Formats: sequence, structure tokens, C-alpha cells
Amino acid sequence: MVWSSWSRRHARKAVLVGAAMARLSLPGSAAAQEAVAPAWDETERREDIVQRRERAALLATHLHDVIRLRSAGKAVPVLVSGIGGASLALSLTVAPAEPPFLAWTAGSAALLAGGIAALAAPEAYRRDTLGAAAQLSQGSFWLGLAFFTDSGLARVTPIALSSGYYVSGLLSGLNLALSDYTPASRLRADHALVATPEWRARLSRAQIASIERDLLATAPAIPSWAIYLPVALGGVAATAPAWDGDLPAERRMLSLTSGLLASVWSLGAMFDPEHPAQSYQRDLRRAGLQVAPSGPDGNAGLTVSGKF
Repeated sequence: MVWSSWSRRHARKAVLVGAAMARLSLPGSAAAQEAVAPAWDETERREDIVQRRERAALLATHLHDVIRLRSAGKAVPVLVSGIGGASLALSLTVAPAEPPFLAWTAGSAALLAGGIAALAAPEAYRRDTLGAAAQLSQGSFWLGLAFFTDSGLARVTPIALSSGYYVSGLLSGLNLALSDYTPASRLRADHALVATPEWRARLSRAQIASIERDLLATAPAIPSWAIYLPVALGGVAATAPAWDGDLPAERRMLSLTSGLLASVWSLGAMFDPEHPAQSYQRDLRRAGLQVAPSGPDGNAGLTVSGKF
């Protein structure tokens, strides 16, 4: 009897420990999302099951891409803060209180503030925060050069580039204010839930719809082409002095080179590879599926319809 009681007690303990270890083995924050196998719904059609798993497989691919896009460590913000702080200290120490140097001081302050803001911001916002600060800093740099340039057509180059970078920087800041990016930690947890066929089979339609909303929320409020278009237009306008035969050859070449470099850089940023949220919707259409609001106000969830 003693041996039997001891065996039952230790067997029950082993079962409890095993259950706890199994729960701890859930990927990411799967336990928090209760990513357990849903109860079998005998009324669910086979086509619905196939569609659900198709969606989960597409989510796995595009979540991986968006995690790389929205993941950002603290090394770059620290570097930008250091550069901005050093240049700001130097400008405050040796620069006279004249318009060009004041403009460069403002550019250094923008870098320092952008680096600090990126360190304080959630991970998903860091890259865009640094981009906005860099564009505002560039605008201040070209504004300072404009004060050193003779009046006339030659001044068009720094003024056009300064205006383009300032407008793009302001648009980047507006995009940050309007966007509601999904936290990078949640994206990683979502990806863990759809990373393997075994986990994809466990998810219900509601869980997949929630993951889908997280992916679609990573798209910026203002598209990249609209943010960088002012720099492209400013670069084109900056080449105007190159066609003035009265200017020295080196001045015309400088205007042409500066304008073309700014335009090429902005065009490359405007036509970046398609955002993962847009790629996901495109792949859904190719598969005969469609993302659509399921609630009366369009925010209750997402459903997919299609034919296989």
C-alpha cells in the first residue's frame, strides 16, 4: 500500500510537470495568444480549411520580410546621436552667430534629437525616425550652403535641395504621427505561430485574422514615393544653373552633379521593393483570395473569400 501510494503521488507530479513544460515550449508568446488546437468544427467545409492554411502559409512568408524591415537595434541610433552631439558641440563652440552656421547648428541638433528619439521610440519606429531626422539635417546643410552662394541662378541649387529635403523630412514626421505600426515583438510572436505547418494547423480563423491585421498594420500611412518625391523634384530643379553659360564650368558641374545625385538617391528610395503588406495582398489575389472587412464598421476582423 505504501509503494502504491508513493507511485500514484509521483506519477501525478510527473504529469503536472510535463504539462507545464509543454506550455512553456509554445513559440514566441503563443501561450498569451492561446494558440492551441481549436475544437474541431464538423460544420467547417474542407475548402475553408484549405483556405485557412493557405492564408497562414502566405502570412509566414511575408511576416518574415516585415520583421526584417521593422527590426532595428540601438547601435545606429547611438551612432547618429554621437555624430549629432559632436557636431552640435563643435558648432556651438567655434561657429559664429551667422545665418549659415546657425543653419548647420540646427542640422546637428536635428541629428542629435533624431538619434535620441529613435532610442526612446518603439523598435518598429526607429528606422523611420532616423530617416526623418537625416532628411531635416540635410535640409539644414543645404540651407547653410545657400548663404555662402552668390545671389542669382547659382543659388537655385542649394535652395532647391534644401526645400526638397525639408519637405520630405516633414512628410516623414507626419507619417510617423499617422502610422500605428504593430510592435516588432508581436510580429515575431505572430511569425512563430505560422512558421511551421504543425502550428498553422492549430490556428483558428479568428487567430489568423488577428495575425493578418498585425501584418497589414505595418504599412506606412504615407507611401514612400510620396515622401521622397520632393527630394526628386528638388534635385531636378537644382540642375538649372548647369544650363547657364555665364556661370563658371566648375559651378555648373557642381549644380548638375548635386542635383542628379539627389534625384537618383530619391528615386531609389521611392521605388523600394514592394512593402510586405502590399505583397501579401497581391499574393492573396493571385491565389484567388481576398482580404475584406468582416464587421459592420470594417474593423471587427478580416475574412477571405475565393475559389480553389
